[in-house]
Amino acid sequence: MKSAVRAIKFFEHFSNTGLRGKITEKFFSFLLNLIKPRGNLILENLARVYPQSPERWRKDIRSEVYRNIAWTLTETLALQKNHEQAFDWVKVRNEEIINDLMKQKKGAVLLSGHFGNWELGASWLAQNAKKHGSKMYVIYQTIHDADINEYLIKIRERCGLVMINKNTSAMKIAHLLKNGAHIIVLNDISGDKRLRVPFMGVDATSMPGPALIAMLSGCAVVPVCIYRNEPFQHEIEVFEPLNFPDIKNHEERLKLVTLEMNKALEKFIKQRPEQWFWLHNRWKN
Repeated sequence: MKSAVRAIKFFEHFSNTGLRGKITEKFFSFLLNLIKPRGNLILENLARVYPQSPERWRKDIRSEVYRNIAWTLTETLALQKNHEQAFDWVKVRNEEIINDLMKQKKGAVLLSGHFGNWELGASWLAQNAKKHGSKMYVIYQTIHDADINEYLIKIRERCGLVMINKNTSAMKIAHLLKNGAHIIVLNDISGDKRLRVPFMGVDATSMPGPALIAMLSGCAVVPVCIYRNEPFQHEIEVFEPLNFPDIKNHEERLKLVTLEMNKALEKFIKQRPEQWFWLHNRWKN
């Protein structure tokens, strides 16, 4: 979809803080509310998780979800002019948890999801790692449109992220972690139908990979979330590493570690549901 990439590149040059940012956000918000991508799925997901909620509330949340996506696009495009702007736009709580692990050369899985401006959050983590003479890795999933996929990889690499395809072997990723790598994992999408655990109180297929690499490496799993307080004003919160049950059975341990990861993500989403990406088909039959 080369025409879409050309349009995005136009807004990459145009978007900025101030008036240009507001114009860009209004354009994306208008487009999203007009097309309503996966609009029915958003409402179905909200009804599944919040069964007692009124329809009006679900539609209002859908509008806010589109607005969050519009600002995420606007801010991410404006960020391309200078990735160090992330330090100005983001305040961080408990960043010493990550920094101490880096100083000790200890690897970590940074557990996060598609909420707030997740692209800005990853950019801040990459810039912070660079300050400490380290690298920040992120596991990504290839999207169907080759042109948009290539563009996304380029802007992520431009901000300092090292890309790892989700099809990379768990042993290879665990080896990186054992050697001190910090790897971002967005673990809030559907996964292997053989692994089903609750997510937001509803049975869901889940990805086994994040739990598997944590088990193989023995490294810390550190939950990290980012919220937008205002346009171009964000807050990242870093949490203490998760504690997992010591169970010998591999399959049972994999399931319980995945469940604990899901619980950590749930806490972020419940605080600001309008800033989560409800467009994912998270609860597949």
